[in-house]
Amino acid sequence: MEFTGFNRSEKSINRRQFNGIAASLALLGSTTVRAQDAGSEFAPIYQPGTVRHYKIGLTLRAPNAYCANVYFTANVPANWPGEQTVKVANEQFTRHVTQYKYRDGLHGLKQMLVFIPQVPAGQTAMAHVTFEVMKNNVQQPANVAGLTITTTLPRPVRYFLGVSPLIESRNAVILKKANEITQDATSAWNRVELVYDWIRENIMYQNGNRNSALKTLQAGFGEKESLTSLFIAMCRNLKIPARTVWVPDHNYAEFYLQAPNGTGHWFPCELSGRRSFGELADNKPMLLRGDNFRVPEKQTPQRYVAEHLKASGGAKPQVQFVREYIQI
Repeated sequence: MEFTGFNRSEKSINRRQFNGIAASLALLGSTTVRAQDAGSEFAPIYQPGTVRHYKIGLTLRAPNAYCANVYFTANVPANWPGEQTVKVANEQFTRHVTQYKYRDGLHGLKQMLVFIPQVPAGQTAMAHVTFEVMKNNVQQPANVAGLTITTTLPRPVRYFLGVSPLIESRNAVILKKANEITQDATSAWNRVELVYDWIRENIMYQNGNRNSALKTLQAGFGEKESLTSLFIAMCRNLKIPARTVWVPDHNYAEFYLQAPNGTGHWFPCELSGRRSFGELADNKPMLLRGDNFRVPEKQTPQRYVAEHLKASGGAKPQVQFVREYIQI
């Protein structure tokens, strides 16, 4: 695995080199372009949201003895054309950090990777990055009746018809219930909306343990993540792509429909809290979009990619993962 290296003085990162690399990373992800088919009557309408600053990183202390070979990863917000714009607002690294980069994964995953060779006893290492995030508000398209469900899906979208951890995308019980709910649907949009309203009206929101979509359906209640999973499972069983969107301390769902010309669009919906279908006014940064991720650090598919830390030398460190909104 390759890392971007920094030349260092005795106490800090060489500022000229640091600023040059920071500038190259200032806009994360691919170059921002207009959302596909943005002016169409079938496309979501995006309105400017609120700029927020979100800090992500690691603070690590070696209390009594040195620790060595520290490797840390964390998911970070990325650019989504038309929907979310991300810039690096500030980077704070102690001299212990020698290698640092971003890694793009598949299906909505972006991570920061940090390597710390050694932290002497009694010292504290820090790797903090603050992101400036503008997440746009989403409104329903002008024409929802003309949106369709088709089998001619782009390959990246077909991925969100598959099975994910805790989301049974090919299940006879879920399919039977989804067909029952949507038997009188008048359009593709209405089909998805019938599923959405049925879950909100018939599956009780209740704090507790996270369950699979099937267990949530059978139990008749679930916490917010379980409700989202059930909605996604029903959509996928109906051959409608759907996925989880992860924001700080919360998640919601998105579903995918196509305009008559074949152009597809993702639409958000909140399964818990106030009713919000096909639209969303939420300024929490999108961290992940999906629920079946593969990363080198894990042997099995991950529903959500959490922070990863490995220290293979010396004593056990004291660790604090940083995820917080800040004022700049």
